[in-house]
Amino acid sequence: KIGKDTEIATNFAGRYDTIEIGERCFVADEVTLGDEDVRRGWMTSKNVRTGSQVFIGNDSVLPPGADIPDGALIGIKSKPPADERMLPGETRFGSPPIRLPVRQRFDDANVSHTFRPPFWRRMLRAVFELFSASMPTMMFIMIGTVTADYVLFPALEAADEWIDFLPTFVLACIACSLLLATVVLAMKWLLMGTYRPGNHGLWSWWALRTEAMTTLYWGTAGKILLDAFRGTPMLPWVLRLFGVKIGTGVYLDSTDITEFDCVTLGDYCSINATSNLQTHLFEDRVMKIGRIEIGAGASIGALTTVLYDTKVGPYAELGVLTIVMKGEAIPGNSRWAGAPAQPMQGAH
Repeated sequence: KIGKDTEIATNFAGRYDTIEIGERCFVADEVTLGDEDVRRGWMTSKNVRTGSQVFIGNDSVLPPGADIPDGALIGIKSKPPADERMLPGETRFGSPPIRLPVRQRFDDANVSHTFRPPFWRRMLRAVFELFSASMPTMMFIMIGTVTADYVLFPALEAADEWIDFLPTFVLACIACSLLLATVVLAMKWLLMGTYRPGNHGLWSWWALRTEAMTTLYWGTAGKILLDAFRGTPMLPWVLRLFGVKIGTGVYLDSTDITEFDCVTLGDYCSINATSNLQTHLFEDRVMKIGRIEIGAGASIGALTTVLYDTKVGPYAELGVLTIVMKGEAIPGNSRWAGAPAQPMQGAH
């Protein structure tokens, strides 16, 4: 059961009958919601419910039996409390979750760009997203078909042995990957230009374009080329073309960057596996964009998230699964871990 005007950016695990989501909610990417819990050979499945206008952040977990009241917010990589009921409008962050007394709100935002878009905006988004969601597949089919008809089939017919055909096949695959990535690169500059800090409503033309760009980037360039470049010198080379400011000798094992021009990586810093330099958040249906600066020689641990408007100082170290809250500054030559990030014991 999904309420009216709810936004969902994640795939549920098939337990649809146990899920009830209220009106005007927002469920972000990679949320675990309604999945069963298996322990010691027993599977537990319970109803999961949210009230109206609830926000569930990226990578959050709503375990079986969770009941989230109206207006509540669950932060990224967080879960609701297990030993007490949440109150309406409450904000929880972390695991175990702490109660945040205040958060930035945008209650005065233009409602036509957030919760009550006019009919023409709904139609524009429907048509635009139908096209943008199908574009990666259309590009695969078109370029693959042309390559097969005009390159691979003629080469296969002319080859006496498979070994004669193999170089053409390999070169054609490489050329297709580079061509698809080049199209995505061109679309970034044509569609978005240079990303800058700012606030944009969910239903604004700017938000529609950047979401389309994200779909194209991850669904095309990321899948067919950039994921293979992770941990190699080639990934920084490519992401510089997209607008990321990357210094010398950077180790980059993540492609999880969206507002490219808002990210600066200092010389010889290390961005470990699937770290997320998250330059935006979507609470209150306002997309808030900010900058992230990683200092020279800093190390970002695996699966760590750094939120926007933050600076990580030179030679600082963030442990695995750490979350740096927006607006924070991590001092240089220090070690931090946890969600939210805290100084590690014994660190200097």
